[in-house]
Amino acid sequence: PHVAVPMPLLLLHAAALATHAIYRRAAFRVAALLPASLLLPASAAGEVERLRSADGLIRELKSQWSDLTIDCRYGEMRRELLSAENKERLLAEASSTSKSGTTVTVCKSSGVQVRKVLGTTAESSLSRMGALLERPALLQRVPEDSLEAYQAASEQLQQALAAADGAAYLAGNDYSAQTTFRRGESTDTPNLDAAFQSVSEAQQALARILEIVQAGG
Repeated sequence: PHVAVPMPLLLLHAAALATHAIYRRAAFRVAALLPASLLLPASAAGEVERLRSADGLIRELKSQWSDLTIDCRYGEMRRELLSAENKERLLAEASSTSKSGTTVTVCKSSGVQVRKVLGTTAESSLSRMGALLERPALLQRVPEDSLEAYQAASEQLQQALAAADGAAYLAGNDYSAQTTFRRGESTDTPNLDAAFQSVSEAQQALARILEIVQAGG
């Protein structure tokens, strides 16, 4: 069930987000324009390498999406054995040490592994991406005429990652997460589908960020 949120709270939340975005844009501009001598001595090589690692991780997540979002560690009784005419066979199979004759492997969908890759419930190269994007050593690589594009791509990346994580969390409510199915059967996974879309948007934003910082380096 949806919980109604009072309109004043929604307005306050929207205002807070807008204010935060303004402060972040100002911080981007100041850090990017400061002389290198005023910054702590640091190299952006590590930061850029982590961005590349994050890009590779997103690509791997998308290529392994089915394996990561389908959990086939479940088993259920073969339905045909439950019929009256198969009573003797069921009793025979039940006395056997092997359960392969009485059970079949089934699956459920899950967003648990997706959230781990996104760095929400486990450490990954996508963890704390906002802090990484604001590091002065990295901002120094952003050409002045690309600063606005960098800011926009940074915000898009963080919003897409947050949306992907939220959808992966809600995937536990999908019908296929509550009801078992056999591998290969078509399933209804609206929240996982939304998570995949957001991951694709994050990939596009990250590609733009890498393009900018590598051009400036």
